Amino acid sequence: MRVRDLLSEPYRIHDVPAALRWSVEELLDLVELAGEHAGKYPHELSGGQARRVNIARAIALRPRLLIADEPTAGLDVSAAAAVLTLLRKLARDTGLAYLIVTHNLDTVGWAAERIAVMYLGAIVEEGPVDDVLHHPAHPYTRALVSSVPEPDPTARTVEPPVVGEVPSPRNPPAGCRFHTRCPIAVRRCRTERPVLLDLGADRRAACHLASPTPHLEERPG
Repeated sequence: MRVRDLLSEPYRIHDVPAALRWSVEELLDLVELAGEHAGKYPHELSGGQARRVNIARAIALRPRLLIADEPTAGLDVSAAAAVLTLLRKLARDTGLAYLIVTHNLDTVGWAAERIAVMYLGAIVEEGPVDDVLHHPAHPYTRALVSSVPEPDPTARTVEPPVVGEVPSPRNPPAGCRFHTRCPIAVRRCRTERPVLLDLGADRRAACHLASPTPHLEERPG
């Protein structure tokens, strides 16, 4: 299918009246592509251009929320930055909100306002993105943050290593799901599943040792 057909297909599927449709040219303009791209096939587009067409197709029906699963995957650094800049611009201009699913912490840090960190399908920490990435409360979050390459030696963080294999999500461990790999796990982590605890400042973490008054008498073991 040519780009023009890809962009107009959502309107045909949902039988949207002509008065409520954006034209193909308007959709391309929204994602900062020239109208000449309307006649192209996907294989004639660069990775960044194809991603922009996908975004245009996704916003054609004027959603309030867009779920973006790895929106920069497969793109080089410059194209990825341009796509994220476009998403921020669209959010500012249209009021669109995003739920971004990604393994890339740089993407989260630049594009998001809030972050929820998941391990084996469960949220282990959530809060404002700057607070979580700069002052992580859960040991899994700390491990993720410390694994990001940091060119400034003075800014690097050193965390105890996470060891072992990731358990099967179909049969997660009892207690805390992370305890089999956690370098600071205590006895209760093996049997008692932590709940998301309010840490203040609009933050929560599911860790027995992340509470405002941690159990200092316990020791790793």
